[in-house]
Amino acid sequence: MRKALIPLAVIGTLMSCGQDGSKPSEDKPKTEVKDEKDPVTVEYLQDRFYKGMDYDAYSVEIKTWVDKGQADIQETVKPAGNGNVSADIIQVADGFLAVVNDSKEITEIKTFPTPEEAKSYLEKNM
Repeated sequence: MRKALIPLAVIGTLMSCGQDGSKPSEDKPKTEVKDEKDPVTVEYLQDRFYKGMDYDAYSVEIKTWVDKGQADIQETVKPAGNGNVSADIIQVADGFLAVVNDSKEITEIKTFPTPEEAKSYLEKNM
């Protein structure tokens, strides 16, 4: 009977760990819920997103804010001939942020006063 419990204990331990065998990180930053008194701003996103950030992590965060109505992806710009590169033009309470990625990680972050200026910059520089 004791031999049968050992595999169950091992399975339970492994299931409580992350996929790579490590414990889940308790200190990972959670996506904050903002409101009208404390909205998502360009500065806030610049603190959250950074060059080299994993694209999947970025996608989860921005989707959360979009779903809550705290941010809006105005447009996704994709240059011709560079299939893996794209940029989201994100509108928040005080302006626009362009987040460029190569489908693996964020490669550039830049602020703009209008979406038209963001699109023009991205089309020339991506």
